[in-house]
Amino acid sequence: MIHPRPLLGEPHTPDRPYLAINMVATVDGRAAVNGSAVGIGSAADKRLMRELRAEADVVMHGAGTVRADPLSARVPAELVPQRVANGLTPQPLGVIVTRSGNLPAQHPYYESATVIYVTSDRQVETDCRTVEVCRVADVRHVIADLARRGARRILCEGGPTLNAALFAHQVIDEIFLTIAPKVVGGADPLTIVKGAAFAQTINLSLRSLVELDGELFVRYGVNYRA
Repeated sequence: MIHPRPLLGEPHTPDRPYLAINMVATVDGRAAVNGSAVGIGSAADKRLMRELRAEADVVMHGAGTVRADPLSARVPAELVPQRVANGLTPQPLGVIVTRSGNLPAQHPYYESATVIYVTSDRQVETDCRTVEVCRVADVRHVIADLARRGARRILCEGGPTLNAALFAHQVIDEIFLTIAPKVVGGADPLTIVKGAAFAQTINLSLRSLVELDGELFVRYGVNYRA
């Protein structure tokens, strides 16, 4: 078993959902190889991702991650009964956050209910009936709108730019990080957080650490106090 169950926590306050990020990186800190995280983690890492999704009301991605991979926010069919038994919808709500509005008009992500949050005045071109476009000021308003929709647990799977914004607004409660036993090298590697330096260092508390075939599965709590 990777980490104690349940995986996702409870909201700390009634006005904000619990939010965890789940990322994978190489030992030298790369969160992407050739523009994608695909291939960094093992089958166990992919299984953990699916199990985290199975507990979430919302699965969130940044637009760059959606452009890079033909991914979706869904869980496989065998995990749907577990979600329903726990009082959740059969599939999590998919959420994409974008400033540029640069998203494809068609994408596998849109095959289930999706909200695209645009944090600028840019236009998003899609006519998919499963997609709602919502304009907000920043990621803090994204979280507030999801709370109004009844979300209690949000899972963010990156990318690094979205992670940085969520950290800056202090809305991340926990980090699930898989460290793959791989070294890639190269200049300017993309890490799990990309953006301007934070006003102060964010401290983490280790809550769980599991090793499986050389791969490390780490769970951290986030502490924003100085």
